[in-house]
Amino acid sequence: MNLVVRSSVISLLALGAPASADITGNYVGLNNAMTLKIEVASNGDVRGATSNPNSYFITHDGHGYIIQASFNGPAVMRVEDMATVMAEQMKKMMPNLPADKGKDAPAWRLVKGGVVTIRGRQGIAYYSGKETSGAPIGEPIVVISTDPQLAPLGAAMAHQFDMSVAMMGQVLGDSNPFKNMQEILKTGAPLVFTGMQLDAISEDTIPAARFALPAQPLKLEDVRKNMGVPAQ
Repeated sequence: MNLVVRSSVISLLALGAPASADITGNYVGLNNAMTLKIEVASNGDVRGATSNPNSYFITHDGHGYIIQASFNGPAVMRVEDMATVMAEQMKKMMPNLPADKGKDAPAWRLVKGGVVTIRGRQGIAYYSGKETSGAPIGEPIVVISTDPQLAPLGAAMAHQFDMSVAMMGQVLGDSNPFKNMQEILKTGAPLVFTGMQLDAISEDTIPAARFALPAQPLKLEDVRKNMGVPAQ
């Protein structure tokens, strides 16, 4: 998966959560090498940023945006426009790819395990599979908590993954090998996700300005340029 797509998948926590108190979740990767900060407002707006200082994402009024630093100031791109550009590029690279190109993609089914503790919080672990002995294979792919305090964070994460799947659907067609993961994420808040662990949360009020777009969204042709696509 190339850097642009990977960054988008990780970053697209970009649909709102149900109304509740503000909450901020801080995720960390192995040896704290990567961080992910998710801020969820009481009105459902979301802002997220990784340890990469040059990009972040915002959901405002239910619409998702990726914001990237550029020489001309912040470049604001609609998620659906980015998906359109990705689909266009796929069609150019593989013009003979059939419309049902994703139908043979294997489903990504996770195996439910037991309760585990992640940084002091308990959740249900899901693994990539099980050994013949019944023991889970490797480390959990995702761990889900049903703690009501984390519910807004969980809703935001579930919507993020839905948007990521929809974005990839523009490229892969109607097939959805990630349906099982979507169903799992709708059951609670992830304590482990994409190799990152929930480290700390805060329920401090988040200023509304954190969820404001820093500039007008780019037009589609400018999104193409920003994503390195030659002019049509």
